[in-house]
Amino acid sequence: MIRYLRQQQVDKQKWDNCVAASNEGVMCMLSWYLDIVSPGWHALVDEEGSIYASVLPLTGTNKLGFSRLGSPHFCQQLGLASVNPETNITLLGQFLKEVTKRYRFIHNYKFLTENSAALEHLTATFHLKPRHTRYLALDKPYPEIYKGYNHDRKMNLKRARRAGLVMTESGDIEPMLDFFKKHVAHKVVGGVEEPTYQMLRDLFSNMLSRGLCRLLYTSKDGKLNAGCLFAKYKNKISYTFNAADEVGRVANGRTLMLDEMIRQHAASAYTLDFESPAIEQIDAFYASFGSEKAQYYALNYNNLPLPIRLIRDLRIYAYRTLSPNKGIAEEA
Repeated sequence: MIRYLRQQQVDKQKWDNCVAASNEGVMCMLSWYLDIVSPGWHALVDEEGSIYASVLPLTGTNKLGFSRLGSPHFCQQLGLASVNPETNITLLGQFLKEVTKRYRFIHNYKFLTENSAALEHLTATFHLKPRHTRYLALDKPYPEIYKGYNHDRKMNLKRARRAGLVMTESGDIEPMLDFFKKHVAHKVVGGVEEPTYQMLRDLFSNMLSRGLCRLLYTSKDGKLNAGCLFAKYKNKISYTFNAADEVGRVANGRTLMLDEMIRQHAASAYTLDFESPAIEQIDAFYASFGSEKAQYYALNYNNLPLPIRLIRDLRIYAYRTLSPNKGIAEEA
């Protein structure tokens, strides 16, 4: 039987045990991660005896008096994690019915790629939109993986090596945040507020203390110019965040760091998840490493009163029409 639980009712040890034992579980579904990105999160839980057999986080808010569900920052995929070997279509359908019953408005709640096979059979019933990230399997020796890089990526990697970049590992995320603030944040519709940066600081601190991430920088002449944050959980490496200044961008610092992570984890059971956004230029960059599309579904549902629905639709239309950064606007 599926139960709805408020955050304080969730047995977090049982929750984390389910995520860890599941085929689907990703780091952002762990309770401490959810506490940071969605304080006050709720949950749907299917219990079997003394364990949580299946769990689905509800990262919702209340806006204008209406319940709203969505995916928080730094959570590309959430959805259903289960200790059962395969996600049951009937069970996932029951979870979705509970979700749409409890939330008047659902925007872009992104499900795990492992949920996709079951969700494909539910698209006619629920408002599910197919999207994709990019995965690169690291189960081959590095030379074989390198062969999958396209011509431009190989050339830019050679340029990065000739540029005299020095790569280091760090426990300080502030330089990368500074790069983002100065060179990227102005492209995001509505800007990026300080609580979002603090959220990433808190995530990084917790991941670092648990040994679940690596932060790499490149520098030239003693000055940092690019940074990449990689999260590592179970058999997945997630390209969580990155930023560069103009020097790092031109010198292909991020290409060098991505290649280094691929090199270090080649011939392993890891998969590199690029967490590719729906922006053509960025997706093409990740594809250049030989990565493959991995489909997931996003749930959208709007049962708001008609006047509020019309106001929201007009706002979205204005964003998409007037924004010079339409790709970022649509993904945000």
